[in-house]
Amino acid sequence: MELKIHPKDKMTPLERAKAIAENKDYDRIMMDPFLGEIKARLIGKNTREYWRNEDSLVMGDIAAMNRFGLDGMGVGPNAYGIAEAMGVVPHYPEQGLIYVESHPINSIDEVNKLKDITLDSGSLKMYYNATARLREVADGFCGVGASVSGPITLAGFVLGTDKLLKAMIKSPDKVHDFLRYITDNVKKVVDIFNVLDIGFSMADPIASCTMISPKMYKDFAYPYTLEISSYIMEKSGRAPSYHVCGNTKKVWKYVKNLDIGLFSVDNEMDIDETCEFFADSKMVAGNVAPVYTICNGTQENIEDEVKRCILAGKKCKKGFVLTPGCNLPLATTDEKIDMFLNAGRKYSFI
Repeated sequence: MELKIHPKDKMTPLERAKAIAENKDYDRIMMDPFLGEIKARLIGKNTREYWRNEDSLVMGDIAAMNRFGLDGMGVGPNAYGIAEAMGVVPHYPEQGLIYVESHPINSIDEVNKLKDITLDSGSLKMYYNATARLREVADGFCGVGASVSGPITLAGFVLGTDKLLKAMIKSPDKVHDFLRYITDNVKKVVDIFNVLDIGFSMADPIASCTMISPKMYKDFAYPYTLEISSYIMEKSGRAPSYHVCGNTKKVWKYVKNLDIGLFSVDNEMDIDETCEFFADSKMVAGNVAPVYTICNGTQENIEDEVKRCILAGKKCKKGFVLTPGCNLPLATTDEKIDMFLNAGRKYSFI
């Protein structure tokens, strides 16, 4: 399939990104609706068929680009893909979100049983091949990215989040050994995908202050996230994006020091305050409520929130990307996605 400029756009994503970077005229702000599993229905597949088939991953991203006019493409491997490569058994429901069915280890004392990742681990080759195919299709039109997991979320998937949080208190040295393994293997994934000349994103939802204390973030999340972000920057020449769910305000001072280009925030955060804090240091992405506003709201609700975010984003000297606060739920209709993106187009220059 050939990629096409959306009927309501005037530029390709690469043309738009270049114009924005060079402070030239452009047609609209950059946007990402965080479609996730919604891409499956665009090609008539259920979520299990989508996530377990290379062709479906590729066709889903192409269909999403042509249907909605996105600013980039990417299919993973995400936290679940990397966790599976480490021995996690994920469950893929016919319709719904992936979850961990079983862990490869039962306690923090069993970390030495874990094996290092290779391209043949789990489904990593499927994600690699799909990304390579998208990179070829997208050449000259839009960027392609690979998403990797932040260290805390990946460690939680491999061990079990409850066990990880308890070990942070009772066995901090063993947790650091575990996070060293996690970090080294995320870097292996970066090495594998980096040969495709792509960008990287990193998400670490469990690193939120909704889940861990600011001190836990400082001690366990920050040093390894910094190492991964710096490694991505060194290897790819591009700063990754970084998303953390929930409340992150108490760790913003650490986030500011990460080698990231863009910080994506949950709708729980005040977007004005976020953009004010990172005004001189990072691009910000956010943060329309995915369920309350986009999935369940009216067109007026959506437009009001989009305007609020875009106005806040004007504070960001490094740039702003309009997004939901997290992935859109599967129940979100195409009509509501159109409302969100068309509002972004309509109010890009308010």
